[in-house]
Amino acid sequence: MKKAIKWVGLFVVAVVCMVSFTLLTACKDNKTPEAKEYTVTFYDGTTVLDTQTVKEGEKATKWNPTKEGYTFVDWYATPNFGHLFEFDQVITENKSAFAQWASATQSVDTREYYIVGSGTSPILMNSNWGKVIDETMKMTKASDKNEYTFTTDLQVGDLFQFAINEEWHNQRGVGYLTSTKLENGTEAFSGAGTIGDNSAYRLNIKCEFAGNYTFTLTTHPDDDTYETTHPSYTEANKEAFNINSLDTISWVRNGDVSATVDVVTDYYIKGSGITNWKDMYNAATKMTNTNGVYTLSVYLKENEEFMFTSLNTIGTEVATGTEYLRATNLDEASKAFVDQKPSANMVAKASGTYTFTYTKATDVLSAVFDANQTPVATDYYIDGTFAEGVDDWSGYCFKPEFKLVETEAGSGVYEIKNVALKANSEIIIQAFKAGSTERGEWGTEGYNGLGSYNYTYLYNGGTAFSAVGNGNNNIKVLTAGNYDITFDSYAKMITMVEHIESNDTLDIYIKGENINSWSHGWSTEYLFTISEDETQYEYVLTVEEGKAVSFGCEKHPKGEKQGYGDYLGVSTIGTSGDANDQFVPEAGSNFTCSTAGRYKVVYTIATGKLDFYALPNA
Repeated sequence: MKKAIKWVGLFVVAVVCMVSFTLLTACKDNKTPEAKEYTVTFYDGTTVLDTQTVKEGEKATKWNPTKEGYTFVDWYATPNFGHLFEFDQVITENKSAFAQWASATQSVDTREYYIVGSGTSPILMNSNWGKVIDETMKMTKASDKNEYTFTTDLQVGDLFQFAINEEWHNQRGVGYLTSTKLENGTEAFSGAGTIGDNSAYRLNIKCEFAGNYTFTLTTHPDDDTYETTHPSYTEANKEAFNINSLDTISWVRNGDVSATVDVVTDYYIKGSGITNWKDMYNAATKMTNTNGVYTLSVYLKENEEFMFTSLNTIGTEVATGTEYLRATNLDEASKAFVDQKPSANMVAKASGTYTFTYTKATDVLSAVFDANQTPVATDYYIDGTFAEGVDDWSGYCFKPEFKLVETEAGSGVYEIKNVALKANSEIIIQAFKAGSTERGEWGTEGYNGLGSYNYTYLYNGGTAFSAVGNGNNNIKVLTAGNYDITFDSYAKMITMVEHIESNDTLDIYIKGENINSWSHGWSTEYLFTISEDETQYEYVLTVEEGKAVSFGCEKHPKGEKQGYGDYLGVSTIGTSGDANDQFVPEAGSNFTCSTAGRYKVVYTIATGKLDFYALPNA
């Protein structure tokens, strides 16, 4: 009995020990784990003002810093003050908050702001993307504060912003709007991109709900900053990158527009080569409208990047539209022939004739492709009333002295130089089947005419030329002189510039991406210099490592600081430069270089060609 009791006792003790161990283990496993902690860092620019340690699931504590000469505005979640830091949200990760300040006192803003843009409302049709800036577009400045107001009718689709001049400096776009919706939630305005990003400050405001609006722009000139990190920023064009996160645009809708408008919209192709990205409104680029179905057949080269732009007509007023047809409009079948760029522009997959059809009601663009339909070999002649001793409109064509000659075999660019033009005379370019010696009879197989090119094909005629008028689009010579005439048969563009024998009588400016944001602004920083022997113009270009440089050059008569000049693109590249192969793009009309180094860009007066030479690093 005693032995049995002993074993029972041992069993009881063992059980008690096991239970005790289990209870201890359970107590340890049920212990509440320590809460994670995160850090909220408070910055003034890159300077750390303070840090807070916040347990997971709790909130950061808002506080107000002080800074001599400034008033604290608020804490923001991004360094560009895109949106406020949300102190009412629990913390689940490390966070940063950025202090925004306003100068305690503000200078009087002496700038003049204007509405600039385009659309179908009268004020923006007249603006036509800032081509016209006058008193009717000027904002009214308050006498006692930095506050500007402007009241106008707006139609759906209008695009606009506020800027100080035609160079679009100090742009105040969608990123400055205090709101985009009416009180009832109706979307009144929108814009591309995210409101708050630096780029959004300069993006257009798009009207989504027609009406009469009053806008109020409030400025803080002493707190303007510049987006110096933008790849196209330079000291010369800094005002194009002026931003101020304190500035605001508030608005009220006063009611409906005063009158509806009847708009006729037409669509035109434009591209890297087909129009050198210029808006060319003529029969070769225009889609034909039949009851809301628009069509165009056009020859495109492989890798041609292009899109369709719009032109609005209201009564007698004509202005650039705000509608664009891009790859996003294409139906699925058409994507077999057309690629899409990240920008949504279209790219021709192969050389050939493309027939585009756009149905307005469905907003769908389709394309069919014919690789066998290619341009006919053509001869080009100048024709008109411009020369002494020549029969008007009958004595020019088929005569060698009036024939344009291809600059290089296969280039498709034809020219005739030093042509004397009389004042008030007319001139066009006539096209005939290659080798023709006579016109042949109209309407028969023997007719050799392939078309003609008038003022609507002339790029930058300046003050020397105009259309005849009254429905006659022949080129009228306003200023007599000797001219060099060039016709790009692919782009269907004519250029006519004063013939220059030699001497320092030109101004040539460079402009482009990562140089001056495509605006030379007539700055001498971007002006070519004449060589000592006055035979060529030169410019030294530095390409930074990791930065591709795309650009073109503009040739102007000496001192004529207006317009776009005679554009010098890849069609003018010469054969002498040892670095020419570094500046020829796969497609397009601009030069592109991505190889770091210093280069001399040379324009030779006698040949009208541009060459590129490698230079040792400075």
